[in-house]
Amino acid sequence: MQKILLAALLLIGFNCFGQKTERFVIAHEDPFDLHATFGKDSTTLFYEKLVPKGRPEGVLVILPGGGESVEDVKKQISLHTLAVQKNLLVLIPCLNWGTTKREPEIQFLDTMFKQVIETHQVPKDKVVMGGFSNGGMIALTYAQKANREKGSTLIIPKAVFGVDPPLDYAHLWNHCVKDIERNVSEVAVAEGKWIIDSYTKDFGGSPEAFRENYVKHSIFSYSEKDGGNAKYLVNTPVLLYTEPDIRWQMENRRRDYYDLNCVDIAAMINFLQIQGNKDAEMVVTTNKGIRLNGARHPHSWSIMDSQHALNWILKQLKK
Repeated sequence: MQKILLAALLLIGFNCFGQKTERFVIAHEDPFDLHATFGKDSTTLFYEKLVPKGRPEGVLVILPGGGESVEDVKKQISLHTLAVQKNLLVLIPCLNWGTTKREPEIQFLDTMFKQVIETHQVPKDKVVMGGFSNGGMIALTYAQKANREKGSTLIIPKAVFGVDPPLDYAHLWNHCVKDIERNVSEVAVAEGKWIIDSYTKDFGGSPEAFRENYVKHSIFSYSEKDGGNAKYLVNTPVLLYTEPDIRWQMENRRRDYYDLNCVDIAAMINFLQIQGNKDAEMVVTTNKGIRLNGARHPHSWSIMDSQHALNWILKQLKK
């Protein structure tokens, strides 16, 4: 696997809500399509760093959803500005696409962590990670690898959070098959075909034929008594947000509860709580989902209350 080369060549400083924001380039090549620009000619991989006025007491990593720019993320939430005001160093990587197995993403994050820890002398045990959808998946996968293979990552996250992240690749495959069979929503069908093509390439085929591959790479596997990789989050605080707006899903995608992320989110949080994780929490919202363009959509950043998330993050960092 081609390694992401450390570049750190570009530094842009400006004030954002009175705070210093810097942009660092990690690489000028993007062989794994970690940063989707959709028509724009760019292969630059970077992260933005929001630096508090005081000495950083911890690090917060916020990861975009699929196809989102860093700027679009900052328009939809206030978590980054609230966190900086509480003396947290905030990192927002450009990672908004990427792979199913997440190895290049983890390598990118470790390069970023190395730079930040050396520069700001922040303790490695004071890092919280999270994101929306694909970003939440990256954060959860990083935490699982860090716990499963000690020493394989630069840090072990203190806590992780996710905004409606998909968790079980087998579940995703099956609901994509349903979307294609229903052939009602053009958006759902196109997404289903893309996911099935990707999983066929990466895993060999369906979860029925290649079960071990799906369990190996899924964040949570409902089919497994031990939750699959979820067992590596038993000692990690986890906060997940979801909005199961079934009326919207039926009217706009012709999906039912069996197709939604909320099913796996509830199952994994329940599993972690049963296993003794007292810091595994789920927040279920109603009528909160609004996209950046103002359109109603339950799968959105807006279902996360930034102040609520920050309070939870600060609570975990104090433990």
